[in-house]
Amino acid sequence: MRPKLLLTLLLFSTTFTLSQTKHNWTPEQCLKMKNISAVVPSPDGGKVLYTVREAIMTDDRSEYVNQVWTCNADGSNHIQLTKGDKSSSNPKWSPDGKWITFTSSRDGKNNLYLMSTLGGEAEKITDVKSGVGNYDWSHDASMIAFIVTDAASDKEEKNKKSKNDWYFVDEEVKQNRLFVLWLNENDTSGKKKHKQIVKENYNINAFDWSVDGKSIAYSHGKTPEVNDNVYSDISLVTVENGNIKKIAATGAGESNPSFSPDGKMIVYYSTADPVDWAGARHARIYSFADGRSWRLKATPDENGAIIGWTADGKNILWSEANRTLNSIYLLSVDGKSITELTNGTKDLIGAVATNNRGTHLGFILQNTNKFPEAYISRIDIFAPVKITSINADNAGKPLAKTEIIKWQSGDGKEIEGLLTYPINYKPGQKVPLILNIHGGPAGVFQQSCIAGNSGAYPIAAFAEMGYAVLRPNPRGSSGYGTDFRVANRADWGGKDFIDLMAGVDQVIKMGIADETKMGVMGWSYGGFMSSWVVGHTDRFKAASIGAPVVDLSHQNLTDDIAGFLPSYFNTDPWNDWSLYDKHSPLRFVQNVKTPVLLQHCEGDKRVPISNAIMFYNALRRRSVPVRMLAMPRQGHGPVEPTMVLKTMQTNVEWFEKHIGNKKSF
Repeated sequence: MRPKLLLTLLLFSTTFTLSQTKHNWTPEQCLKMKNISAVVPSPDGGKVLYTVREAIMTDDRSEYVNQVWTCNADGSNHIQLTKGDKSSSNPKWSPDGKWITFTSSRDGKNNLYLMSTLGGEAEKITDVKSGVGNYDWSHDASMIAFIVTDAASDKEEKNKKSKNDWYFVDEEVKQNRLFVLWLNENDTSGKKKHKQIVKENYNINAFDWSVDGKSIAYSHGKTPEVNDNVYSDISLVTVENGNIKKIAATGAGESNPSFSPDGKMIVYYSTADPVDWAGARHARIYSFADGRSWRLKATPDENGAIIGWTADGKNILWSEANRTLNSIYLLSVDGKSITELTNGTKDLIGAVATNNRGTHLGFILQNTNKFPEAYISRIDIFAPVKITSINADNAGKPLAKTEIIKWQSGDGKEIEGLLTYPINYKPGQKVPLILNIHGGPAGVFQQSCIAGNSGAYPIAAFAEMGYAVLRPNPRGSSGYGTDFRVANRADWGGKDFIDLMAGVDQVIKMGIADETKMGVMGWSYGGFMSSWVVGHTDRFKAASIGAPVVDLSHQNLTDDIAGFLPSYFNTDPWNDWSLYDKHSPLRFVQNVKTPVLLQHCEGDKRVPISNAIMFYNALRRRSVPVRMLAMPRQGHGPVEPTMVLKTMQTNVEWFEKHIGNKKSF
């Protein structure tokens, strides 16, 4: 064959291969993937309830819909229990395993439904105007406790219609209330009997039934504001008469109480005293016999969550980030020992739940090249059994390689992150690089599947387009211990910025990144840091900045977490305006030359959209290339599928416009 013809055929073959790989993980294709959203083992561990979430996008709809399924614990005999246009979520087994409950908005409001495990139609057992939140069965299966948010009164509805709906801020707060429903008793209207148990005017955020069904332990904050619930206390209410006893009410944030199997103790989640937003968190035990409480042994990251009790009541199950994975630990109730249950697991474990007897775990496993699926395991012998294959249709589609890389920062501290290569990358090639910065700042990038379809940044799509993506875990991240997590205290934009730049330098040194074609992107704290980056260096050709904090004083006085920044900076802004200014990206906007895409949601209470508006106006008036995507109805990030899709698409288009990747390989 002639050399010229051979070269032509090879080029054609390469082009054809690339065209195939570049059509697997577009934002549109990622949104079509299904997700497991809950995995709940039955009381005896023989069956599993799980929910499958899909994005519904039509001309008149944009929402995620969950449906409830069941199967055997070996993954056989899958049966879809709920169907229809509306979502059905949060499924739970009755303690005897004979009934299933779930919440659904099929009649307009989110209400509670009951279904026999033998089949048949689901029965609606609550009829609330606002919506049922979390709920749980009593141990004898005769009652269900549930949380309901205060509904608007008839007068409020009338005033809203007449445009007379003014109000005084914080003076008529809608709280989350605790109710109990009796399954075997009806009221005079023929509906199942129910009543509000706690009359105090505060917000109930979590609860658990006593073993005998006579009382409920619950945690509560002053209002539904996130800030107030970080500073929660714990109380105990008697179901029959509503009498209340305080269990934990210190300067710490105390929440999520859970009764021991014998009913003699509760375990609860506790911050430091006083509350330190980035500091250590532990499990604590309260003994009803003598009112004594004690802290359990510290976990490596000191920043996780209680899963539940083991069946024998001797240990607490605790889950937390462990570098780029998660670990589950057994904490002995006497506070003397800690054992890693999941030691040696190479996959990222998430959405962990126990059955109500403390014998089995349900969870999701995934890794950067493994699609998330539902698994179950016994607790005494951790051996995951895969029970779903909802992403089997995607199994043959190639995903880009992702590896953990490590580097030394300016002060010698070791930093690590995840580096995703372009698909079909060949060693020695220099490619465009995107620096992706996580939120928090106590967030962490973990080994989740890169083809995930939530959030703003489609990593798999960028990899198909020929970009490398670096996702660092700088100081301040979770998963590396308390000292590492608080190492950016009063230093946002300081050494954490150096950590990030050292990571970029490492990828350049590895011969991978083309330093003339680099971008930066991040949401929330990642938005703060991306705003900081473009005000302190011109090395990036484009930036996508999502929900950024650009003025720390403005942020602290407008957000829903009033104690957050004062905890990090050791003071309120009015005590030291200059300290807050020193670490505010807006104070360096005069240095920005990099084209900036801003993305923010109109309903964001965590980082109000005024942050992005200030940055946008400053850049526009300085004639810096800038666009701002505003999303109605969304909170701190896009949650409607069309908004998620638009955010992903806009990011892809922005980087292609300003960096582009015309190089084939």
